Amino acid sequence: MFDTQRVPVKVYRWDDEGAPQVESEAGSIKTILKACLVTGYGEGNKRKDGLGWEMAFEKTQEACFRSTHPKATKWWLGVDDTKYLAGGDRGNRYTDVCGILEPTSATAGKAVQYVWHNSYRVRFTSTGYYADRIGLKWVLVGHARAFALVLLSPGNLSGSPVLYFGEFPSLAVADEHQNLLGLGLDGSENYFTISDRSSFYCSAMRDYKGDAPNAFYVDSNVVQNAAAYPSPISGGFTASDLYLFEEVNGGKYALRGFVPGLMRTNEAMPSNNVIPQGTVYDNLDNSGDAWMYVKVFSNHSGLLINLTAWEL
Repeated sequence: MFDTQRVPVKVYRWDDEGAPQVESEAGSIKTILKACLVTGYGEGNKRKDGLGWEMAFEKTQEACFRSTHPKATKWWLGVDDTKYLAGGDRGNRYTDVCGILEPTSATAGKAVQYVWHNSYRVRFTSTGYYADRIGLKWVLVGHARAFALVLLSPGNLSGSPVLYFGEFPSLAVADEHQNLLGLGLDGSENYFTISDRSSFYCSAMRDYKGDAPNAFYVDSNVVQNAAAYPSPISGGFTASDLYLFEEVNGGKYALRGFVPGLMRTNEAMPSNNVIPQGTVYDNLDNSGDAWMYVKVFSNHSGLLINLTAWEL
């Protein structure tokens, strides 16, 4: 159905030599993205070069990022890392992100696309509370045309925020807007707590005709009342692809594409005491690929992120 090729990915981590860290001050998420996508970090044989993206409209807490690959779309990721929810020393910080066509700043341009769920805007949470007290571990996985940034939750039952930006395999002919902005978790920017509003929300930059933003949802073979881990059938957990559906013809939905490099676990996953978030499974599906697990969804199912290669 999809005509794709495997594209190797690079992995950047908080514990790499010279890697930037998540801080409670505004701007640290922008700094991490800059280091992984553009400038690289580290010295000598421990240096990691960036993914080959470019940056524009940089301020201390803001910037735009875009792939420089010749086949990439022209959409930029706008990052506004200035947001703070009041709450004293337990207050949360979050980053507003959007897709921008022909930007004039990190938040404006010819066209701007956010991720919405019902009537509220989905944001990328990075709490100052965790950053100050125990430090947040982060992992960025990607290639020249797409990436995913994850903040690993330190909580026993809480989830891990995920930011995805870049291209996806599309069924639309000559799709010039096959660029996706995806955000995982967003429990009302309430630390990393999983709530009934926790999920993986996505927006493509334009509909399959390239005309305008449209309603999208991501689905897999998971049911909300899935059996808890370990599955009584498989003895462990199973996972399935995340498909991107676009609204057409007044409330009907058609398959547009899928989210590369990510799968959703079918089982409600246990606490960090049983399977710590960030656990890496080698050769999980007999492909030789490595997969990293994080918890994201309201029913405590999670995402598996491929650390070896994505389809595009």
